[in-house]
Amino acid sequence: MIRLHCLHAHPSNQSYIEDVFGDPDIELHHTVDSSFIERATQDPDFHPHKQQAYAINKLMKEDEADIILLTCTQYIAALGDQEHLFKQPIVPIDEPLFELICQRKGPLQLVFSNPDTVEGTMERLESYAKKHGKQMDAEVMVMEGVFHLCLNGDLHAYEEEIKKHLRRCMKKDGDICVMQLSMVHAAQQMVEETGVPIIHPLSPLKQYVHQTISALKE
Repeated sequence: MIRLHCLHAHPSNQSYIEDVFGDPDIELHHTVDSSFIERATQDPDFHPHKQQAYAINKLMKEDEADIILLTCTQYIAALGDQEHLFKQPIVPIDEPLFELICQRKGPLQLVFSNPDTVEGTMERLESYAKKHGKQMDAEVMVMEGVFHLCLNGDLHAYEEEIKKHLRRCMKKDGDICVMQLSMVHAAQQMVEETGVPIIHPLSPLKQYVHQTISALKE
């Protein structure tokens, strides 16, 4: 039995992961750390070095995990390139998404609902693309003034705002990719309503994690 520990910044992310991993050979454990986002957005003294130290300390406590999955893009950005400090593989949820994005041809709209995640995520995406010799034709689309709905638990209003934005994106050239896990339900609803494909963080995740599990067993 593989113990997959998931670290979330918001409790709503748990259901997304449970929908993906119903495997009998995977034992899921969830940790929700809402205080990280609160401090990162509200405490000026919680600068990047402190954020990284906080993230490392938090992850060190997940010592019974075989694999650790990070679903919060701000947490991932804070950890940076320190994954080598841990005995178990760290899977940032956006890494398999980066791989999928870099495989795409033609223009792509990268949609964010949380402005605070954009800089760190795009730095990591551009670094990934450069490392793998990939060129991207990507436009960043940032939704302003909506992420507080998610943090306050008003998920219906949050998803409706995302769907409005995605409808506007569908009128433009280029495939659409939502960059945050909290946007997945709205994206899936839009796919069902319109038939227009939308890439999201869960699209490549299961296969990526199973590849990581296979590597552990070798």
